[in-house]
Formats: sequence, structure tokens, C-alpha cells
Amino acid sequence: MFRILARQGLRGGKPLQLANVSIASGFTRPTLLHSIQAQAQLQKSNFNFGLSKVRFNSTNAAATAATTTAATAETTTEAATKFETSLSGFDDVVDKIDMTSDQLGYLQSVGLAQGWWPSDIMQTIFEYVHVFSGLPWWATIVVTTLGVRLALFPLFVKSSDAMARSAAVQPESKKLRKELNIATARGDQRLRNVKMLELRELNKKNGIKMTHLFIAPATQITYGIGTFFGIREMCNKPVQGFDTQGYAWFQDLTATDPYIGLQLISAAVYMVSFRLGGDSGVNNFSPAMRKVFQFLPLASIVFTWNLSSGVVLYFAANGIASIIQANVLKSKSFRKWVGMAPLVPPRKDADGESKGIFESFSETMKDMEDGNKAKRDIELKAKKAADLQLARARGSKVVIKKRK
Repeated sequence: MFRILARQGLRGGKPLQLANVSIASGFTRPTLLHSIQAQAQLQKSNFNFGLSKVRFNSTNAAATAATTTAATAETTTEAATKFETSLSGFDDVVDKIDMTSDQLGYLQSVGLAQGWWPSDIMQTIFEYVHVFSGLPWWATIVVTTLGVRLALFPLFVKSSDAMARSAAVQPESKKLRKELNIATARGDQRLRNVKMLELRELNKKNGIKMTHLFIAPATQITYGIGTFFGIREMCNKPVQGFDTQGYAWFQDLTATDPYIGLQLISAAVYMVSFRLGGDSGVNNFSPAMRKVFQFLPLASIVFTWNLSSGVVLYFAANGIASIIQANVLKSKSFRKWVGMAPLVPPRKDADGESKGIFESFSETMKDMEDGNKAKRDIELKAKKAADLQLARARGSKVVIKKRK
């Protein structure tokens, strides 16, 4: 190889460049060999330096990656800690959401309509009517009151029919009840059972169901109490919009009526309602009692003086519903159309006094109470007589003598 290189360098006339070493003509073999060895040593040094440089670069990359990973982990931990500190739970998010009275669930968010009490049920009904109808709160109270009274109307139809049928057979039933009370007082169980059977047959024959007499008034009382307390709680909270969604002179439903207009309207409509026979349309009271109930609403103004306008508005709307219902139930054509018994005027007693069904019922209950009292007295006397006989029997001595 050296000969070839030397020959090319000498014969070609151009110097040979080998790894930055110029080989020209006139170089001897030792000189060229020394140059090649030096060049090889230089390449080896450069290769070792390259390897060390690669190792240094990989070490730096690993260190940089480790530093980046640690920084990322630290940032993630800091963000998670900050997130847990600012958001402790889902309930905090729910509490921060502001609901309005135009959304379902608003009343529950302010602590209302959270159970199955009559007041909670009425508050839920008010909320549904307000949300789905878009009516202001004063109109919501009026529409809901009229709607509930319309839903309860079938119960009052049955109650009015039962009252009319009971009034038609009042003389017979009164006689049987008096005989029943006498038999009970005497302790005559056989006669008592006979009279009870006769009274039951009389009611069955005339289509009288005692449950119909009381189910409508009981439902009306439950509904009235629930609505009263429900609206009062909504006014005391107050519910959003109650202070601005009034009407005419009572714009604030949470405040009292400054002109007492609602109190006067409420008293007037109830006076008319009692005059027409109340919710059932039947004159259940004597003329004297009817006069008392006609003027009794005037005294209610004193008790409703400080009530919120929303509550008194309900009283007025409920009174208007009673007037409409009484007129419908007093209509002969309507009663005939639905198969109700015709109305019977209160009968007069021997002294000429007219008594309603409630007075007659109260009198019957009083007779029954007197009969039960007489029965208890008879049982007490019988018990005392038995105890006396037992004491005498224990105190007497029996002497047995033998025959001689």
C-alpha cells in the first residue's frame, strides 16, 4: 500500500491529502508511517471524545426529564390541593346556585314544601301553578284556591245530598234515636239492638250514608288549615316575588292591607255564603243561629287585622268559591240533573220553633249522652247491690250440728 501511495504521489505530480497530512514527493517510508499512525491516534481520540459527549448529553437529558417530571408533579399536587380547598363537595356548588321562584324546587331551596303536611302539599301546588302558568303570586293564590275547591266539589255534592235525605226523614230518625237511648238507659240490650236495626234500615232505605255527612266538612277543614299555614309561611319567609307581585292597592302580599279592603271583602262574602246555606247549600241552622253566623264574619275583621295580604286574599277567594258553590247546590235543576235529593226546609217542633239538621243532630247527641249516663248509673247501682250481697254472704256464719 505504501508503494502505491508513494507511486501515486510521485507519479501523479499532485500531493496526496490524507487526514490533513500532505504527502508529497520526496517523503520516505518512515515519515509516511509516522503520519498515518498519528492520524489514527487523532481519530481514536475524536471517537472517544464523541462517546463521552454522547454520554454527557444523555445524562443531561435524563436529568432534565427528571426535573421536568418533578416540576409537573409538584404543579399537579398544588393544583389538586387548591381545587380541594376551593371545592369541598357537590353540596357547596348547589348552595351557590341562585334559584328563582319561577323554577321548580325553589320553595325547597328556601326551606318550604319539604314534607307531606297539608301546608307543605299546598305550597307545592302553589309552586306548580306559579311556574307552569306564569301568573303573578296574587293570581296564583286565587286560581289555586278556586281550582282546589273545584276538585273538592264532588265531595260537597255527596254531603249536600246526604243532608237533604237526612232532613227528609228527620222525624222518624229522631223518634228511633230517642227510643234507642231509653233502651240503652234501661239496660235492655234486646230492645236496643232492635232499635239500632230499625234505624239502620231507615237510613239504608232512604240512601243515607253517614260518612257522606262528615267527609266533605273534614276535608274542607284540612284544606283550609293547610292553605292558611302554607301561605303564611310563604309570606313570612318571604318567597321571592311576594313583595312585588300583588295587585291594585295590595302590591306587597307580605304586608298587611293598609286600607283593610281585603278584610272587608272577606267578611262580606262570608256573610252572603252563610245566608245561602254555606258550602253545602243546605240551611243547617235554625233562624236564630243563621243570624248569628251572618254577622259573625264582621267580628273576624278584628282577628284578620294584622294578617298578611296574601292570607286575607285567600280568605276572600275561598269565600267567593263558597258563594258560587252554594248557588249551584241550591239550584233545583242542578240537583235533579245529578240525582240529588230535593232540599227540605227545616221542620218546626211542637212549640213552633224551626230547627236545622245540626240543631237536631246536637239534640240527638245530647239524648244519647243522657241515655249513656243513665245506663252508667244503673250499672253502678247494680254493682253496689252485688257487692253488698257478697259482703253479707261472707259475714254470715253457718252452724252445723250433729244429731244425737
